[in-house]
Amino acid sequence: PPPRARLCAGGVAAALLHLLLLANTVRLILAAAGTQWTQHWVIFLALDFPVSLGVMPVTWLVPPAAQGPLHDVTNFWWPLVYHALAGTVWWYIVGAQIQRRLSRRAPAKS
Repeated sequence: PPPRARLCAGGVAAALLHLLLLANTVRLILAAAGTQWTQHWVIFLALDFPVSLGVMPVTWLVPPAAQGPLHDVTNFWWPLVYHALAGTVWWYIVGAQIQRRLSRRAPAKS
C-alpha cells in the first residue's frame, strides 16, 4: 500500500492559530459600526503575505456595502473565504517548515 501522508504538528498549530485570528477578525468586523469594518482585513495583508496579494486588487477597489458586511461579497465574503483557505494552507506550510528546521537543530536523543 502507498505510504500515508501524516500531518505535521507545527503546521497544524500554525494553521489553527491562523483560523483563531481569522475568527476574531470576523467577530470584530461584525461588531463594528459604520463602514470602517473593512480596516480589520488590513492585518491579513501582512499576516498572509504573499498569498494575501490575491485579495487586494478586488477588495480595495470597491466601497463597502451600506447594508453591512454580511451583504458585501467583495469586501467580506471574498476575503473571508480566501484567507480561510489560502491563508490557512500558507500557515500550515510555514509552521511545518519551522518545525522541520527546529528538529534539525535539536540534539539527537540517546
